[in-house]
Amino acid sequence: MFLRILCFCNIALFCTLLISCNSGESDKNNKQFVDSIAIETDTVQMLENALIQDSLNIDNRLDLALRYYSKYEFEKAIFHFSKIINIDSKNLDAIINLGNVYYDTQRFDKALEYYQQALVLDDNNINVRCDYATCYLNINKPEIAIEILNENIKRNFNHAQSHYNLAIIYKQLGKIKESDNEMKIFNSITPN
Repeated sequence: MFLRILCFCNIALFCTLLISCNSGESDKNNKQFVDSIAIETDTVQMLENALIQDSLNIDNRLDLALRYYSKYEFEKAIFHFSKIINIDSKNLDAIINLGNVYYDTQRFDKALEYYQQALVLDDNNINVRCDYATCYLNINKPEIAIEILNENIKRNFNHAQSHYNLAIIYKQLGKIKESDNEMKIFNSITPN
């Protein structure tokens, strides 16, 4: 029994030594991660404080909104993007990103509203038009989505996402030949 306990203690000690050999590197990586979170938290707080001093500063508000968006704090992002639009109703970055937030949160009717506003300001934005089309697909209006995506392809044949989305829509509609054709085009214009 004593030998078992001694053996177990030696194994436990050996395992502890193995763990401690790598703990310095692990601690270093953890410290970098914690430091980056602290820096981001400090930056967000700094931007919040700056907006208390100057609530009309669009650059700070946009930076803050984008940080909230990247952290999936969608309601805070919506708040700040909306504030920007109240200050500058033609701020394309805020309008597009507000559409994106609503898209990401599956509020497609709201996303459509902001994508429409963006397209009034920049009708040639193929990526917004592609997301706009996808919103129509998500609210069961595939015909409108197909129309928008085909227009995208007329404007820029090499817009791969438009071809891919068309392939998916056609497949969902049972139009296998059209779907295969769009997928072939998508594959031919995208790098492997």
